[in-house]
Amino acid sequence: MFVAFLAIFFNAIGKNELFTVLKPLTTILIILFTVFFGIRKNKFYKWVVIALGFCLVGDTLLLKEAYFIWGLLSFLIAHLCFSYSFISLGGFKSYLIPLLLLLVFGIGYYWMLYDGLRALKIPVLIYFIVILFMGWQGISVRIWKNDLSYTLIFIAVLLFITSDSLLAWAKFKAPFRWDGILILATYWISIFSIGLATTMERTKLN
Repeated sequence: MFVAFLAIFFNAIGKNELFTVLKPLTTILIILFTVFFGIRKNKFYKWVVIALGFCLVGDTLLLKEAYFIWGLLSFLIAHLCFSYSFISLGGFKSYLIPLLLLLVFGIGYYWMLYDGLRALKIPVLIYFIVILFMGWQGISVRIWKNDLSYTLIFIAVLLFITSDSLLAWAKFKAPFRWDGILILATYWISIFSIGLATTMERTKLN
């Protein structure tokens, strides 16, 4: 995570050339960690690796403002892959309370951002739906089974939603102090936690 720290530091002080290299490099290292240490004999591992690959594509595209919509699409696909990886752990979960809490948050947050979304109202709405579904399944896995790997998934999805919520606020509402640091830190801790979960998951259900 030292590379992640450097990426956050150089982004904070405006060294964009170094940040452009270190941002995707951090995600690449998380992917390599998952590939080398993850338990490969299940769908969970395979779909997490695919999802992380799309995160890397999204990271690279979001380095250029002109590619924002394509970066958004890459992360949307990543969330779908993460969702499937969580569902592979014992099937689709339909716990109502986390769903309702996520819906209340999602609807309220989207409403606060609405005026600033402009032409991106529909793409962002679709993205909200997908990431909240991913969060629902990730939280539900932890409710379904008390296990360290599932706890990591639970933490990861909450951090991913936090990261994207902060990013959306900074982009569509108003930038705020330390926004880059908070967005990147929560994002990388999130995907590293999911990668770490692949090293622990030994379920026979998938």
